[in-house]
Amino acid sequence: MLSTPRLSDFRVNVNTSVGTRVSTLVDTIADTRSLLARWSLALVLALAAALWLPLAARAQVIEATEARIEYQDGGFELAASFDFDLPPVLEDALHKGISLYFAVDFQLSRSRWYWFDDKPVNTSRSVRLSYQPLTRQYRVSTGGLQLPFTRLKSALQFIQRVRGWRVFERNAVKPGESYHAEVRMRLDLSQLPKPFQINAVNTREWNLASDWRRFVYTVPTDLNAPPPPPPPAPLPPPAPVPAPASPALPASPALPAPASAPAAAMDQRGLTMQAVSYGLSPALLVQPASSQP
Repeated sequence: MLSTPRLSDFRVNVNTSVGTRVSTLVDTIADTRSLLARWSLALVLALAAALWLPLAARAQVIEATEARIEYQDGGFELAASFDFDLPPVLEDALHKGISLYFAVDFQLSRSRWYWFDDKPVNTSRSVRLSYQPLTRQYRVSTGGLQLPFTRLKSALQFIQRVRGWRVFERNAVKPGESYHAEVRMRLDLSQLPKPFQINAVNTREWNLASDWRRFVYTVPTDLNAPPPPPPPAPLPPPAPVPAPASPALPASPALPAPASAPAAAMDQRGLTMQAVSYGLSPALLVQPASSQP
């Protein structure tokens, strides 16, 4: 009599080597996808850096070459120098009647361990550059000062040199303290007409700006000392002393004209006889002459 088959009698032999191969293939595909994703991300970052670096270099075309603070007449003045060339787009806009405004920003701060940094000074100064087509002159205006220039290069050189700008007074700082000073120059886009402001956002050539030039300034401790006296004026050279006049010699008496020979002899004899007569004594004169034999 045949027995009824059971489920346990049906066994399927599965080859384990095939499952191992499939698992290995899946892992390889996953690793490949991960590697491709990494390479794609690195490529995208490299392209972004290649595109961004030239734009950043073009945007920062102003270079700060000098910055220092000088104490003058109870206040502190900034002396700074910048170097840049005006791009052709801005030069063309200037010749079409668009005024350009260059702003110089200055900040002074002091670190504090117990609180935020102290920023006693944060000021800015604007310089306006314009072109007059009728006179063909460039004008630089700052404050109440207006200067004409016949060449654009001369006008830019004047803008690039900042001198005599009083940035803070004596009561704003403490003598002997060290402060962090920062200065930069930029093209102030907010002073442009509205259509040019929109265009400047999308054009890198309009974004002229320099990096912050940072330096440490220590306030002198001898601010209360009176200013040194001015040097004495040089003495004028002494006037030349005139040479003393030689004393006038007395006029020599006129000598008598030489007499003739006989007259000279008579004079000589007369002088001789007079000398002899002065030599004789009165006693000899009264003696009688001796008698002759």
